Amino acid sequence: MPPNKRIRTEPIVRVRTGCYTCRRRKKKCDEVRPSCGGCVRNKLSCEWPANIPASSTRSDGFNARVQQATQDQPDSPSTIQTHRESSGSPCSPSGSAVSPSALSNGFDAAEGFSPPADEQELVPMGYSHNTPRDSISGPDSPTSMTIGSFMPRSLSMLPGYSHESFQLLSHYLATTANVMANGSTPVNPFLVQIVPLAFSSDLLLQLVLTQSAAHRAFRCRNDSDEVAQTHYTKALQLFRKGVTEFIDGKESNPLMLTVGALVMCFTETAKGDMNGTIFDHLSAANSLLTRLLSLSDSAVPKDLKDFVIEYYAYTAAVSMISIDARVSHQLLLNFDLEQKARQLLESEYVGNLCGCWLELLLMIPCIFDLGRQWMMVDGQSAMPTADDIAMFGSLQAQIMQWNPFTFVTPEVFLAGRVFQQAMLLYLYTSLGSFSRAENGMHQGLINTAITEAMSYLDQLSATARINSGLCWPIAVVGSCLFDVDQQEQLRQRLAVMVNTFGLGNMQRTLLLLEHMWRMPLEEAGPWNICRAMQQHQIWISFA
Repeated sequence: MPPNKRIRTEPIVRVRTGCYTCRRRKKKCDEVRPSCGGCVRNKLSCEWPANIPASSTRSDGFNARVQQATQDQPDSPSTIQTHRESSGSPCSPSGSAVSPSALSNGFDAAEGFSPPADEQELVPMGYSHNTPRDSISGPDSPTSMTIGSFMPRSLSMLPGYSHESFQLLSHYLATTANVMANGSTPVNPFLVQIVPLAFSSDLLLQLVLTQSAAHRAFRCRNDSDEVAQTHYTKALQLFRKGVTEFIDGKESNPLMLTVGALVMCFTETAKGDMNGTIFDHLSAANSLLTRLLSLSDSAVPKDLKDFVIEYYAYTAAVSMISIDARVSHQLLLNFDLEQKARQLLESEYVGNLCGCWLELLLMIPCIFDLGRQWMMVDGQSAMPTADDIAMFGSLQAQIMQWNPFTFVTPEVFLAGRVFQQAMLLYLYTSLGSFSRAENGMHQGLINTAITEAMSYLDQLSATARINSGLCWPIAVVGSCLFDVDQQEQLRQRLAVMVNTFGLGNMQRTLLLLEHMWRMPLEEAGPWNICRAMQQHQIWISFA
């Protein structure tokens, strides 16, 4: 220590008087009014407490008024209740009632100046201090709080949305997102991928709320749910507007629209639409996804891009069975998108929609194209060529040699086996236009696949999450059943699934199978599902 430095012996006394400007600057104030010397010297605005003597401090002024208020009021429950009901003002920490005017005056005296930036009211992330308060939270918001004339502190996760929207978001987070994913992986992409996007896009947030509303309405068996209908109408309007702006070149990033189209597909899945609306959304998603995949991974994170590819590939593949191969050449999964999906297989991809059976799903367009060539158009079935027979044998071998990944859970493993047998049935019944002996080899292959599929289903609980992705194989297997006991087994399983998951497409799958079980055996099978849809005006997807 330098010898000439004097040691301070007297205590430091912080003066609690003076102007607010000097207090904030932590400078001594000479208390000259109306402008002190420090403010004049530094050309600052000199601010003084209002309505209280200069010798009063912030805490002293506030405490004096609170103490006076508590002394004037009896400390009784009735008094506290009266003040709560009349003004809604809070009580003091000790439980005594505090007069609204006392709190108001106290805060007016103590906060009669503009606080510095670091002491101002906290504003929700994403908003500035210039954002109108009504746009952050309405006066009826449960998070809005006003004490006397003190500045209210309003917070809202969904600015501009009603209280009903909070309930729908809660239902989505707690229920809808869980039943949409089949639980194949510990991470649910409907939460970790979709929800963050929804909070950055009004369109996607509205679509998520719509999906939740549709799911909740079906679970309650309320077809006339006004909330669900209102959200659905608004979602369609926003989506159409977004597509129009994209076509007009006003929006260059297709990410939100692509994800939005896919969310709309699963909204139809949740509500159990029977008008084929999902196919319109798939067509829109097809064009948008092609554009999206041209963007770099820096623009679209790889995990999100992989999920979107899986999302579309799964939905498109299982929806092709609803198309009549006899009259339509439509392939919902084109070659480019199929190749993008195949790239996922290189990393042994397991998803919450396709499980571990993405490789099987990608064979559906090949089988569809092969079967379409053999379907009767003018009453005559085309004889298979040598190439057709070779393709049939190759597809059969690929399906039979396929095995689920060894690292997946037992439920995912069993579900993969169910899909495998359903794929064999889909392939075998593509030859349905040719006559076959009742006890012949062809019918024997079909019966074996049915027996194997039903055996795997027996080992899989109907309440397991993996069932949310099993409507397609259940429909394929169910369309081939002629045994009454097996039909009843599937009927009970689907009923349990509907009650457990509350997804409309499960109930529609059961409705469609009920119609098919009344058809002659020669008119059944997965290739006639589309005809049953046409006959009974039930246009659904099995996604």
